[in-house]
Amino acid sequence: MIAGATVAEADGASGTWTGRLELRGNYYWEQSTRVVAPSLNVKLDAPNGLTLNVHYLVDSITSASQAAGALVDVRFTEVRHDVGLGASYEWELAGDKQLRLSMTGRVSREPDYLSTGGGINAALSLNDRSTVLRMGLGFVHDEVRQNFRTGAGARPDAGGGMGPVFEESFNALVLSAGWEQVLSPVATFQLSYDFGYMNGFLANAYRRVSVAGVLVQEAHPETRWRQTLTGRFAYYIRPSRTAVHLIYRAYVDSWDIGALTPEVRVYQKLGELAMLRVRWRHYRQRRSFFYADPELYAAGDQYVTADPKMSAFHSHLLGFQFRLALDFLDGSKLDFLRNAVIDLNFEYIWNTNRFGNGVISEVGLRVPFG
Repeated sequence: MIAGATVAEADGASGTWTGRLELRGNYYWEQSTRVVAPSLNVKLDAPNGLTLNVHYLVDSITSASQAAGALVDVRFTEVRHDVGLGASYEWELAGDKQLRLSMTGRVSREPDYLSTGGGINAALSLNDRSTVLRMGLGFVHDEVRQNFRTGAGARPDAGGGMGPVFEESFNALVLSAGWEQVLSPVATFQLSYDFGYMNGFLANAYRRVSVAGVLVQEAHPETRWRQTLTGRFAYYIRPSRTAVHLIYRAYVDSWDIGALTPEVRVYQKLGELAMLRVRWRHYRQRRSFFYADPELYAAGDQYVTADPKMSAFHSHLLGFQFRLALDFLDGSKLDFLRNAVIDLNFEYIWNTNRFGNGVISEVGLRVPFG
């Protein structure tokens, strides 16, 4: 069962371009951060198998761009702009095989941060698309700065002057592989593996830690690798028109953090036009090797942190999504929306670290065209 509207495909006979327009409004809240983020996504399908994508997102963040733990002097509202482009093309191969190659690029900018990245992905479909093998390579380069209420790029020092300008960067490389398999007309299975390597400034530019009674800049190791293995089994129950997705994710990295994330999603058709999705996720992780109570750090410790994400903690997420197809607008003054789908989302997170509990809400509208 696919939870969503059917997307219009390009008409190869008439040479018509088709696609969809998607508008979304996102809101996130927890103790240290408030984010409001509208976004626009456009997808275009050409008759020859070419697909183009573009997205634009702008968010308003009410705490420092690098979030929790920031000092009071950097708790201000700033705006981030994110633009991404993508293109993919599918070739028909001999023996009922298809190969799709895609390239993506993105730029994200805010007053104290510039992030650029891109990726190359390949998907090989076999056996009438019942088997799909995926490979991907992605990279990110980030330039990290500081921005204080004075408008300066340096922290005011104890004497009323300004410290040195803060300029750091880091790079990340991600390799991914995946396997998707149709097991029967009502069952599918997916397995994916991701390996990520990061090098450079991996701490928070604002967060400071109390070490032997003195506030010092947070210091994290300058290299980090991550591995994630994810499996998903989906089953559709025809009599009740219900789909159940079971997801399990295992994570480990070089900072000794390990995490397990089981998740269950249930999709339920409500008549011909509506669908309800209920989602539950549990996350549990162990702490990094350098995390400690700030008062326990000694003056000679190489790595110190006040990041709650470095601690041992667990969380529960419960979420609901309601989707409604707008077919009932056919023949009305809003007839141009008759193939559109609107969705409403709400999720609540119970969290045991210092971030505390949080709320995620979202509303979206997808309009096919062509």
